Amino acid sequence: MNIMINEATMEDYKAINAIVKEGQDEHAQALPHIFRSIDRVMPEDYYQHLLNDIKSEIIVARLEDEVVGFAVMERIESPAFDSLVPRAFAYMNDFGVKNNNQRNGIGRALFKACVTWAKVKGASSLELNVWEFNEKAMSFYESFGMETISRKMSLSFTK
Repeated sequence: MNIMINEATMEDYKAINAIVKEGQDEHAQALPHIFRSIDRVMPEDYYQHLLNDIKSEIIVARLEDEVVGFAVMERIESPAFDSLVPRAFAYMNDFGVKNNNQRNGIGRALFKACVTWAKVKGASSLELNVWEFNEKAMSFYESFGMETISRKMSLSFTK
């Protein structure tokens, strides 16, 4: 299997949106009070913004010419507060591999490319958010040595 990793183009939008939708559907099923199942998850103007923003990049994994995975990366600098150590870090806004291509090395190759991207951009770390229900994703990220550093909590008033 020859996995190619490169920068996304506008022509990759539909394929990436289809992968985003697979993940969105999982989230909508697990957390229907937060997520909706919709067809066009990533707005096209947001995608175009990411392609043009010098602080971000969409990285894609391809098998042959087919997009089978993607990651949305961003370089962020901490606010200039006396209480914070100044640092630049990479933030993974989104990450996905087509359901029928999972568990065959694509995600690992893509994640490693994200780590390389972060280091090239001068980041001191790679950070991301993962929902508590998504044990598969947490296990995947932990396999690379990622650790939980904070937890977002919620108190629902609609139950």
